[in-house]
Amino acid sequence: MPRRRAIVLITEGAAPELIDRFGPGRLPAFHRLLSEGTRGTLRNEPVPYEPPGLISAFSGHPPPVHGVFSYWKVHDPDYRPVVLDSSSPRRPLLWHRPELSGRRVAVVNVFGTHPVRPVDGHVISYPMRATTHACHPRGLPVELAGAGIRPVHDVAVWFSGQAREDFVSPVLRADRERSAAALRLADGADLTVLNLTAIDRLSHVYWQELEPGSPVPEDDLAVLRAYQVADETLGRLLDRADAHTSVLAFSEIGFGPLRSYCSVNDVLAEAGLLEPGPDGRPDWSRTTAFESVQGSQGVNINLAGRYREGSVPPGDLPAVLDKVRGVLLDHVNPLTGRPLLADALPREEVYPGPEVAEAPDLVLFPADERYLPLGDPFWSGRTHRRLQSGWHRRESYWAGLGPAFAGAADGGTDGGTAVPHDIAPTIMTMLGLPVPPDLPGRTLDGGAPP
Repeated sequence: MPRRRAIVLITEGAAPELIDRFGPGRLPAFHRLLSEGTRGTLRNEPVPYEPPGLISAFSGHPPPVHGVFSYWKVHDPDYRPVVLDSSSPRRPLLWHRPELSGRRVAVVNVFGTHPVRPVDGHVISYPMRATTHACHPRGLPVELAGAGIRPVHDVAVWFSGQAREDFVSPVLRADRERSAAALRLADGADLTVLNLTAIDRLSHVYWQELEPGSPVPEDDLAVLRAYQVADETLGRLLDRADAHTSVLAFSEIGFGPLRSYCSVNDVLAEAGLLEPGPDGRPDWSRTTAFESVQGSQGVNINLAGRYREGSVPPGDLPAVLDKVRGVLLDHVNPLTGRPLLADALPREEVYPGPEVAEAPDLVLFPADERYLPLGDPFWSGRTHRRLQSGWHRRESYWAGLGPAFAGAADGGTDGGTAVPHDIAPTIMTMLGLPVPPDLPGRTLDGGAPP
């Protein structure tokens, strides 16, 4: 009997309401999957961001266990946003687990795979800086180029305010090249994982085109074009579903409108808790608290012993946390006349687990998701965040089709609400393997027979 095969597609940033809005005429593959397969809501990590969600999905553990809360280390002794890499997660990703020994894999464009570690199969990694060594085996780019396929890294296509088509076209082309690579590599793989990022990239910059009063015709929406590229790939992957092959699609983040980022550092400075330096960054020797790195949505206390110029004695930490929390909860967003935050919680309340020390000291929850903390200015100032009109949301989707799932052509099956670390045990089931006892998530099969 042939072995079970699994194909996993991440449509990063896909929002269920837009899949509904664009409809089956524009997104036939998405609607086929949702109508024939098992589907549900994916409720993502407390702070929806790509790295914690993806590492949760493929390690099978939540952030306080795998220890990844952003693209960058949240607490660096020198206050520098150090990029995390494949050595950072405290739990192995699925394709490095012994249970997959003897199973050939093809992994394309997933954060946490760079620098590349050897696998039985192929990896096109997700580097956070330009490199010529992003693949396993190293000769893979030459092989793909011989077939006319030339994948590029996300960092090679960066928005800096250029003309619309000068950004949109390269972003879409990058996803098409990744798709072509994954489809070629899938032929010899038991497990194929492909991450498409165009929906996320274009939703950040062109969400305003989706809103009432937009002058852009529906069929020319930049975001729609990204969904259609993903739909084309999904359709080709669904065509591979058979009695032995299951397909799972999901997004580790949803999406919604953004009106403005708000500098929490400015709020802390007004309260005398942060002293700006001449370069715009905090004067660390005179700073009590400061914003943590982008995506972690938090505040760090400048703790002595943890930071090079830490100014807060460890014994004072509880009182300082209370003071900082009070200042933040009292702050009124001048753009709305309402509180900026719904809450600011100690990390232990949000992320109970062995790696909680990797999280920000306080985790911030906006009162209005259209107005978000800016993040550490060292990085946020380099990513043109002020030009963005959309940002992540917790609610997205998951859907599966094939022998591992219970859906049928009579209308599919509602598999309920899932969390990212449910993805790993689901993949094990898709491969026909037992779920390891250390994985806490549930299998998203909608009641499929074993």
